[in-house]
Amino acid sequence: MFRIISTARLAELDNLASAFPMVRSRCDGLEKELEAEQRRTKELTAKAEQDTARFRQELADVTQQADARVAEARASVQRAQQQATALIDGATKRANDIERRADAKVRELNAQIEELKAKLPRPTPNPEGVVARYQNLVGALIDLTLFVTEDTNAAPGGYSSKCVDLKLVSLCSGCGYREEETREQVYDTPEARSNFLENTYQGGKVKRWAQEHAETCRAVALPLPRAA
Repeated sequence: MFRIISTARLAELDNLASAFPMVRSRCDGLEKELEAEQRRTKELTAKAEQDTARFRQELADVTQQADARVAEARASVQRAQQQATALIDGATKRANDIERRADAKVRELNAQIEELKAKLPRPTPNPEGVVARYQNLVGALIDLTLFVTEDTNAAPGGYSSKCVDLKLVSLCSGCGYREEETREQVYDTPEARSNFLENTYQGGKVKRWAQEHAETCRAVALPLPRAA
């Protein structure tokens, strides 16, 4: 049985038929563009894979170099620590050795000092009557000697102490410089002697003269006799 198609439908089909070649041509063009894009995608993918592989290789090389440098640095640090430890041990050993030798030297010197002390002559006691002694610039002595003489002219009294004359003499054994002070007719008591020696215008004055002379005299000791 034949189907009857209307004129409008025929016109529509005719239009579609006439447009089909253009659609077909457009479809073919899109297929070609798609194929080109696919090829471009493959090329870019391959290039990306190559770049990724190269980056990974470079990263592996850098990592390997960094590990080698870290290992070298650690080895250098370890060597430096070993050298420092060796230097410290050596310095400590030398310091201990120096300390031991210094202690031994100190003990030796102390022994020599004690030996010299034992050999030193004992200081001679001051001559009788010397109450003070000074030394001039070259070693000569200035002695202050107290002479006590009995006063035979004193009138007898009821005191138990005898009446004496006191004389304090300052004599330089270098140049012979001499000064003296006297106090006559005093009772011989420790208080009287002390008062005479400490009096500013008697014993104190002679002491001051002796000290001042010792600070300026440059005469060497002479064998001068001691006189009253």
